[in-house]
Amino acid sequence: MSRRWTALSGTHIGSVHVRDGLPLQDAHTVLVADDTAVVAVADGHGHRLHFRSHVGSALAVGISAELLTAALPRLTDPATAPVVLREVGTELISRWTRAVHDHVAQQPFAGDELALVDPADPGLVTRPYGSTVLAMVATDRVLGVLQIGDGDAVVVTSAGTSLRPVPEDPDLDGSRTTSLCQRDPGASLRVGALDVRAEDLVLGYLCTDGFSTSRVDADGWWRQTGEELVGFARQHGFAWIEERLPGWLEEPAAIGGDDTTLALVALTSLDPGAGPGATASATPTTR
Repeated sequence: MSRRWTALSGTHIGSVHVRDGLPLQDAHTVLVADDTAVVAVADGHGHRLHFRSHVGSALAVGISAELLTAALPRLTDPATAPVVLREVGTELISRWTRAVHDHVAQQPFAGDELALVDPADPGLVTRPYGSTVLAMVATDRVLGVLQIGDGDAVVVTSAGTSLRPVPEDPDLDGSRTTSLCQRDPGASLRVGALDVRAEDLVLGYLCTDGFSTSRVDADGWWRQTGEELVGFARQHGFAWIEERLPGWLEEPAAIGGDDTTLALVALTSLDPGAGPGATASATPTTR
């Protein structure tokens, strides 16, 4: 029996960004078509040297979702999916770098921006656009993730058990992150893929670090969140979750101060209101 996936996402600007007059630097996108779903989130760096990071994060989610959608015909086997995801990640880095250079050509650095471009390294054009990226794709057989930088990717089984599908990044120290703008972003690319059927996966979610850093239960929050999301979907449905998601993100964004974003994919069969032929809209959402 074919598994149908739906997806949704939400974000809330951090209280520190509001205080400092900074734009929302997180970005997120959702693409649902046929039985598959793709979500992506990105966290633009808040440091003043990354003054166009809100552009960098928007480019990251758009390009990663586009590339993963194009790769869907090759994401049919969990054994080969990591190779495909790594190829997608490599192309994402290349496309993102070209897009940044195109943006600079269209909108050259000027005024106060010039003082923040490193005069000792004029070739480091991408630094002002620095951003992380996390993307997840769900098909009938494969749930795959690619990631550069901090943030969290979690998948959940029908029994409510949460798993992390990508390895940890040893270069993350809690205050600095790896990034699309570093000299060799490919060295920090992490991928993971699981067999949807064998693992009995029903949901996966991505969140920027604004969600995790505000939690006092640092060790178990991601397990609890996964269990709660599955429970909410079964009890109330996805429309209920989507309506409340911005409010859920408001508290961590206020407490931690950082922009906070969460996106999820889930089997439509979790929703008690979904009929046997239910499917989701194919309309993309990018913010």
